[in-house]
Amino acid sequence: MRKVEAVVFDVDGVLTTVDSVWQFIHTHLGTTAEASRYREMYRRGEITYEQWALLDASLWKGVSEKRLKEIVTRIRLRDGASELISNLKARGIKTAAISAGLDIVTNHVCRKLGIDECVSNRLVFRDGVFTGGVEVLVEYNNKGEVLRQLARSLGVELENTIAVGDSEVDISMFRVAGISVAFNPANRRVEEQADYVIKSPTLHPLKELLEKILDC
Repeated sequence: MRKVEAVVFDVDGVLTTVDSVWQFIHTHLGTTAEASRYREMYRRGEITYEQWALLDASLWKGVSEKRLKEIVTRIRLRDGASELISNLKARGIKTAAISAGLDIVTNHVCRKLGIDECVSNRLVFRDGVFTGGVEVLVEYNNKGEVLRQLARSLGVELENTIAVGDSEVDISMFRVAGISVAFNPANRRVEEQADYVIKSPTLHPLKELLEKILDC
């Protein structure tokens, strides 16, 4: 039996059916057009990821925490998520989530599924109102380092972790984990960086794959 101590998941597009919580919130608040301008500035290399995150989130400044949380509660968990996490916990496997998304989603998902640890970007609120500030903990290319830190926090060895993601943001995490799984990969580059590839509308095939790996 292969030794696996922890499975670490991306959130947007993997544990949930929404690819980007940032875009989901923009859609509901009517700030999509302004957000696209900042996104293009980042893609052209004119601003850093942290600068992009701050500019992007600044479009929601003054929105109540209650309103933002109400929006993200509309995000659906992917079918099979509960069974997947429950099965891992029953086997004594630690679970974690690392997301370049936002804590109001990641924390909600982790609480709902019973995931042990989660790391994502934190929105800053004051007196129940969003200040426009973001504490950027997970950037485009640093998930690998975040996973290293998380492994130490969980008390597990990196080679005994499995990383599951869907986009280029997850590649640095794939490179340091013992095993990597691309779930509905966004492109060929993501597929090529993973040990396993799964394309499915539900998480049931991932559960089956993890069971096979754990039982090897």
